[in-house]
Amino acid sequence: MHKEVGAFKNKNVLVVITGSIAAYKACEVIRFLVKEGSKVKVMMSESSQKFIGLATISGLINNEVYTDLFPPKSDSGIEHVSLAIEMDIIVVLPATANVLCKVASGVADDLVSTTLSICEQPTIYFPAMNFRMWFNKATIESVEKIRKKGQTIVEPDDGELATRHKGRGRLPSFNVIINEIRKILHVNLPLENKKVLVTAGPTRESIDPIRYISNRSSGKMGYSIASICKNYGAEVTLISGPVSLQPEPGIECFNVETNKNMLDCIENQISSNHYDYFYMAAAVSDYKPKNFSNKKIKRSKSEMSIDLVPCIDIIKTVSSKIEGKLIAFALESKNGGSEAKRKLKDKGADFIVLNHHNKIEKALESDTNHVFVIAKSGNIQEIKRDHKLSVAKKIVDITLDK
Repeated sequence: MHKEVGAFKNKNVLVVITGSIAAYKACEVIRFLVKEGSKVKVMMSESSQKFIGLATISGLINNEVYTDLFPPKSDSGIEHVSLAIEMDIIVVLPATANVLCKVASGVADDLVSTTLSICEQPTIYFPAMNFRMWFNKATIESVEKIRKKGQTIVEPDDGELATRHKGRGRLPSFNVIINEIRKILHVNLPLENKKVLVTAGPTRESIDPIRYISNRSSGKMGYSIASICKNYGAEVTLISGPVSLQPEPGIECFNVETNKNMLDCIENQISSNHYDYFYMAAAVSDYKPKNFSNKKIKRSKSEMSIDLVPCIDIIKTVSSKIEGKLIAFALESKNGGSEAKRKLKDKGADFIVLNHHNKIEKALESDTNHVFVIAKSGNIQEIKRDHKLSVAKKIVDITLDK
């Protein structure tokens, strides 16, 4: 699938891991940055290696991890100087009270503190420690000093800590971490602090244990919308029918199969979360077999017919239960405009995205799409044929609250 150039593409990122039990959470962030196209290097303090192994980190970046101020294989012993100069951004995750106090006081007695003492690049710290350490006077003063230097320290979260105490000191969530890094890189985040639910792919309705009724949906449109919303700063939940795609890191995904499975999953999410936007891009089955055979139906010379009954209209069922903005999708092969407007009103949606499917305009099983976005106000905007990721970006831009 076509990939847009994102905020992290070709960025030189140094991730510095220090000795907190939250060190293992750096793996998810490193994996995300690598997948997004960043050139990631990692530096680990001696104490951090007690919490997470070098082999794990080295495997994620496919490169050596920096651990010593004077490594045995070094020609000059000044690699840390190059690291401090060549990076676009330095991410200290997790940041302990020890490293914060060292940086604030100008202490440079190991690889990490020495590197951080000379770097002038944008540096962002994600603290993780016991709440007593966070509220220690020395830590408070160190945080103030570092912030006065123009560097960023993100407040830790409240919650249960490794010591089983509750208080402020938890490493911020993955979504907060990625959004804060995006801010340092001057990325616009119109969906920051918003929650988005996206449905994608087909559903399947079983005839017997082997056969089913489905459609040709690839899920690419829904997955592209989920990706754009994530890159815009949203916390994204993706409910997907059976597809061959993998969700990007940072997107929570629930896999379902039938129309009823998808409806149940959506209703569970609605009952336990508040979502600001719903992008219903899944191509849900309209009909299902009236009767299911517990055994494979054997081939015979006689004709066979299958009675079908309507499936539940998911969007119409849930539209009255949601408070966020609802964006529905429609695929038509004729009378597209009038059918889309009818569905927009019938389903109680705020927008409907009209796909055409005929010999010229293929929406299913394609990497490209050509759609019309119709608002309940009557406004219609055409998005001409383009890669689905680009189309998804334009759909999201049109449907955002202004």
